[in-house]
Amino acid sequence: MSLKSLTYTSLAAIDLQPEDLESIHRTARDINALEGVTGLLIYNGVHFLQVIEGAPDAIDDLVERLRRDRRHSGLEIRDEHLAEQRTFPDWTMELVRVSVSYFEARETILDRLPTGLAEQLRDRIIRMTEVISGS
Repeated sequence: MSLKSLTYTSLAAIDLQPEDLESIHRTARDINALEGVTGLLIYNGVHFLQVIEGAPDAIDDLVERLRRDRRHSGLEIRDEHLAEQRTFPDWTMELVRVSVSYFEARETILDRLPTGLAEQLRDRIIRMTEVISGS
């Protein structure tokens, strides 16, 4: 079965509250579990960085819902490709909150990423963290 993997960044709404972030995480876990989507959501207080994976139609539908979500803007797809296996098979949606400081964020992310993660994906997540940190 081919899976689609998609990475995007976006800008959080200025008035995003902690309870909004919890709602995003809870809803993502619940809906993703039903739709067979797995992934990682990184939030640094200003930007989101998300990697999602699943059936191509499920990912396309999710991206359309994300584009309409007013809790963020400027959704920019950074990578999109087909994959043979999941990178995050045990995470319907793992939320990692990081510092806006790239160096602190990098350490937090490296500590949380699953062991055995492909080096190419790990490096992409680190590069995108640098992009959203403005470093």
